[in-house]
Amino acid sequence: MTCKFNYRGISLNYKTYSELEDIATKIQPGKKLSQAKTVESLVKGYRSTCPSITEKDHYYDDRHRHNQVSDKRDKKTLR
Repeated sequence: MTCKFNYRGISLNYKTYSELEDIATKIQPGKKLSQAKTVESLVKGYRSTCPSITEKDHYYDDRHRHNQVSDKRDKKTLR
């Protein structure tokens, strides 16, 4: 059985979704990749072209972004 903690979902607008469907057929000609594999392939391709981004950078950015959002919520409730 698949562990539910190993996967996440994303929401896409209709235009992006249809572009993802189009890309899914072009990554491997003659074969249509799943949406998850298409996104995975795009991320891996991006990471290979931008080697300056490390896992640590992603973790910091995500935590920093989360803290900024929390701070904005806290400021709104204080007003």
